[in-house]
Amino acid sequence: MSGTIGEGPSGEKRREVPYLGVVKIASVVMGIMIVVGLAVIGVTIAKRLSGAGEDTPTPTPVSTAAVSAALGAPGALDVAIPARSRVVDVQSDGRRLVVRLVLSGGGTAILLLDADTGERLGLLTLIQEGR
Repeated sequence: MSGTIGEGPSGEKRREVPYLGVVKIASVVMGIMIVVGLAVIGVTIAKRLSGAGEDTPTPTPVSTAAVSAALGAPGALDVAIPARSRVVDVQSDGRRLVVRLVLSGGGTAILLLDADTGERLGLLTLIQEGR
């Protein structure tokens, strides 16, 4: 592709520029890419400001009804927790239930249960360093 730059003052044509059509097409394509890129950046900023685009999903609190539905019939399973401890929070993390306990001595423990069977997967006792 080639094209002319224009006409001179006396009407004669100026020299022919090779690949002028390719330059025009490239500049249009780059202009479109800039506009699309700015739109993507704008949408990303708007999502992050509104909190809609969080990468790490937070565990959602689970009601007692959801726990019983996950474990089968209500009251079908007894789960042992440490003596004189109390349940502070229950959350669902995929196929597990995460139960946060406050122990009698003021410490914290996390009880992991299988949401399908109610099986106790583990008990994590959190202790303070230096004790």
